[in-house]
Amino acid sequence: MTALTIHARFRLDETTRIKLYVPGEGGKWVPQPGLRVKLNPVQGEPFGSATPGGELTMAIANPDAAAEFQDAELGQEYDVFFSRVTPVSPSVFPATE
Repeated sequence: MTALTIHARFRLDETTRIKLYVPGEGGKWVPQPGLRVKLNPVQGEPFGSATPGGELTMAIANPDAAAEFQDAELGQEYDVFFSRVTPVSPSVFPATE
C-alpha cells in the first residue's frame, strides 16, 4: 500500500512561554526559554471534514521557530503535511544520562 501524504489545516489557539532543557557543551543539559503552542484542526477541507477533532501540541526551543508562533495572533491558521519517513538511526539522537 502506498503511504498517503495528509494535508491538514490547524488554528493556533494557545501559546505559553516555558523553560526547556537543550544539550549544551560537554553533553550537559542547559535551560533555555521556549514556547509551547497548541493548535486545533480547522473545520472543513482538506482535513476537518473527515477528522474534525484533535490537537497538535509542540514545545519549541528554536528561537526563530518560537517567534513565528509568539508573534502570530491567536486564530492564525497553518497548513501541516504528514507523511511517513524512514526511521532515524538512534545515533542521531544521543542518549541522556
